[in-house]
Amino acid sequence: SVIGSYNNYNRWQDINEQVLDMVNTLRQARDYCMAANEEFYLTVAIGATDSYTLTYKDAKEALNLSGESSNVFTMPSYVDFTESDESFTDLKFTILGEPATSETITINDGERTIKIVSPTGYIYAE
Repeated sequence: SVIGSYNNYNRWQDINEQVLDMVNTLRQARDYCMAANEEFYLTVAIGATDSYTLTYKDAKEALNLSGESSNVFTMPSYVDFTESDESFTDLKFTILGEPATSETITINDGERTIKIVSPTGYIYAE
């Protein structure tokens, strides 16, 4: 039973690390765009490959953050976005970092969630 508990804990730690990385990436994108006086957009794709994409400006150019080679972030196989909708596209954040609507990204059927709060722009994990 100790081995089973240890495996479950390791799995939870791996998932938690990915969730916190996503929260930090979203915060970094929001802060970068606020400093640049630009809008940014978050697109979450749910399906065979769960991923999220960051774009900015009205032309929706790729938002490549410092240290990142792409604006598309693909989650590992053990992290599944699960939501009643298939995906949400182009959640717009204003130049003040305010999202157009509040959104919840559910991971592994409610094991973890990421909340994006409108109008404050607060992004956190539960």
